[in-house]
Amino acid sequence: MKRFFLFLFVCGALLPVQAQKMRDVFAHMPDSVLNLLTEYNRLDCIDFIENGQEAKVRNRLDGFSVLQKLTDNYLKLQLTASTEVEMKLLSGADSLEYIALSKTFSAPAKSSLVSLYTLDWKKLPLERYLKAPAFDAFWKQSASMTPAEADTLAALKQKMDLRLTTASFSDSDESLTFRLQPVQLEKEDSVKVSRQIQPLVYEWNRKQFVLPADKE
Repeated sequence: MKRFFLFLFVCGALLPVQAQKMRDVFAHMPDSVLNLLTEYNRLDCIDFIENGQEAKVRNRLDGFSVLQKLTDNYLKLQLTASTEVEMKLLSGADSLEYIALSKTFSAPAKSSLVSLYTLDWKKLPLERYLKAPAFDAFWKQSASMTPAEADTLAALKQKMDLRLTTASFSDSDESLTFRLQPVQLEKEDSVKVSRQIQPLVYEWNRKQFVLPADKE
């Protein structure tokens, strides 16, 4: 009997961890993670969006932040006019979850930083969970490419001295998509590059993000 009650106690203790929702993670995250929003700001955003109102609050820079989307495991926030934040709750092999966060800065050119945390907001070494996408992996490959086309492609690659990428989480699954940004190019070259590159979609396998081609 004592073992039975101990079992119930342990299960009860685990439930709050396993039942984490994005609204709670966002509400009680350390102010230092986003630093422009206080807990009161975040609670207001949640209250507004759950009541069908515009979730817009004044932040510490005296500008406005807007919570654009909130689900059980996903959040999208326009933190400032030039900074977008996405958060995603990821399942783990140990039945616990991870918090993944992407900040995308659009000035002067778009680029993203991805971070991974435990549920108590301890930052994890990202390299253990995600291998940064290689520059060449973004480019479409074709076995039927002519030598002239290959030379054109090589010339385009050489023009891209600044190799910025953006990262975004899916709101419907646990994938993470990287996109190469064709910046600091002439308009004609930018159009050509856009036609030759493709997004890279990483899948979360409960341990790390992997490209489908890298699956064992």
